[in-house]
Amino acid sequence: MFCSLLIDKGYKASPLKNSKDGTEIIQVQPENLVDVATLLKMHKEAQFILLYSITGVDYPDKFELIYHLQSVKLNKKLILKSHIDKNNPEIDSLAQVFATANWHERETYDLLGIKFNNHPDLSRILLPNDWKGHPLRKDYVMDDERLVWNER
Repeated sequence: MFCSLLIDKGYKASPLKNSKDGTEIIQVQPENLVDVATLLKMHKEAQFILLYSITGVDYPDKFELIYHLQSVKLNKKLILKSHIDKNNPEIDSLAQVFATANWHERETYDLLGIKFNNHPDLSRILLPNDWKGHPLRKDYVMDDERLVWNER
């Protein structure tokens, strides 16, 4: 349904299998993410005004970013997925489109090390500022003596 809207507007989008609850899942190109999100927020047939989660997955050769959107007016949910290169883990920020993206992107940066270009304050949100590495990455080594936070 919404994948057709994106394709009609000229975006390269691929429908993926719907989730168990029937939520539509769409694969989009990372370079189109901001434009696609803006369209889905502003278009009268979509009205996805709420970004309620951003999740990242570390695969051997790429990162997958998963964006959960909701149209309150239409009572619909939508999931956008986008893949980025593991050697250059960056994508444009959605903070200018959805205010909620600010903290979700900071959390994803903090835990996976994905850089969100044009983010207003891409800094750690969960871990101390001097923390080394990103603990949800598969290559993260947990040998730091500072893992006991109570002593800080």
